[in-house]
Amino acid sequence: MAVIRRRGVAVLAGALLALPMLALTAPAASADTNCGSWPGNSIANHDVTSRTITHGGRTVKIALVNQRLSDHSFAAVRDGYKDGDQTWVDRSSNGGASWTQCGPFNNKFSNDLLNEGYHMRACVRFNGASFCTGWYFDHVE
Repeated sequence: MAVIRRRGVAVLAGALLALPMLALTAPAASADTNCGSWPGNSIANHDVTSRTITHGGRTVKIALVNQRLSDHSFAAVRDGYKDGDQTWVDRSSNGGASWTQCGPFNNKFSNDLLNEGYHMRACVRFNGASFCTGWYFDHVE
């Protein structure tokens, strides 16, 4: 007998069977992939905090990149990126006791967020595990 799928419902030899569909979801702390904007090619990007992680035989370097001219930061995989890896930025107004998450993004870079007056960190997910840099605080000048 042939099984035909139409809009998530399996039809088997003329009988309609309701089958549960599996949905892929982001990590529980996930917030919004519509936050911030694409970092583009901003001038004066520099890493303010970074972390190199080896997990499952792979090494990845994640960095929180600060765009000093626009007071925005974003996550960037500096080394070891592969398709399927995810990046995001966490931003906190209380030193990391709680935070909002911008992402995850299926890309080498996350969107950028205003960093002035916030604690921020860059995060990456690869080989089934998530890792973040330490928190960085951009002082209001």
